[in-house]
Amino acid sequence: MKKIISLLTAFALVGLLAACSSGQSTETGGTSGSAPSDNNASAGAETGKLKIGMSNSILSIDFFVALKQGVEQGAEKNGFELIHTNANGDAAKQVSDIEDMIQKGVNVIIVNPQDVDAIVPAIEKANQAGIPVIALDRGASAGTLLSFLETDNVEMGRKAADYIAEKLKERHGDYVGNVVELQGLLGSTAARDRGKGFNEQIEQKYPNIKIIARQAADFNQEKALNVMTNILQANPQIDAVFGHNDDNTVGAANAIDQAGRFKPLEDKEHIIIIGIDGTRQAVQAIKDGRIDATISQVPIEMGEMAVDYVKQALIDKKQVEAHTYTRNFLVTKENVDTEKLWATELKSN
Repeated sequence: MKKIISLLTAFALVGLLAACSSGQSTETGGTSGSAPSDNNASAGAETGKLKIGMSNSILSIDFFVALKQGVEQGAEKNGFELIHTNANGDAAKQVSDIEDMIQKGVNVIIVNPQDVDAIVPAIEKANQAGIPVIALDRGASAGTLLSFLETDNVEMGRKAADYIAEKLKERHGDYVGNVVELQGLLGSTAARDRGKGFNEQIEQKYPNIKIIARQAADFNQEKALNVMTNILQANPQIDAVFGHNDDNTVGAANAIDQAGRFKPLEDKEHIIIIGIDGTRQAVQAIKDGRIDATISQVPIEMGEMAVDYVKQALIDKKQVEAHTYTRNFLVTKENVDTEKLWATELKSN
């Protein structure tokens, strides 16, 4: 009888310890990048069979398809399960998609927010559930992120200004000329920061370069064509165009063609065109001599890096960077055929 009582007592103690362990409440890494330790985040971590939920803002734009491809490649490499959703430009749908992921018991969420404000309730619900969140390309105005990976948009704006300035100096012998700025979607962080970097650099380093027109083209190729058509009609002398993304610049190049104002790259009347992103259309346009340059990002690499952060935080229990700027670089006719470009690595949809 004493042996039976002793065994029962031992089992009770084991059960009590297990209950205490499952009830522990610890914070996720948050903006510090610390490895999360709550049970929701860690479930499956010991075996490496993590379930990742990825929410894309939209998949009709190559850049965001590339982010998805990078996450897929990272998940496959590590043997993680991946649940993927496409908000299709609908911020409310994105919140609903993430809520559904939480219900399905994902261990971590990777999100490319459609809207930095609208995404906050979804992030906060994930925080409450103890599920770490990693944001790609766009952040969030509130809520706690394990990590945020993006490209330095201000830096890319500065690079575009420097490129145009040097090309104008080659042509005129000085930093002078008339430049058009085709802005992105007003209110977006990318448009704000790219415009900030570009305009501050022009004002501070090249005061004799004039921005003769500045208008939103919303990162949209068709709108850029229409906007640029009107600008061409109103301005007989245009030396260069800076587009906040490659859709803007490809649209501008089409407008220049249609207006009969296209000149080869070597011609002194050629309108210099530079954009940002490194899309397939922009790369081909550089090869064809229709635009001069783009500043390429690395979205596939960014997606793979996000999954690597998941592994470091949840499997290896290491601290990850709370905020990471991934690399960007200039692409011109001189290196378009030799540089490793995400546009050429992007799989067909």
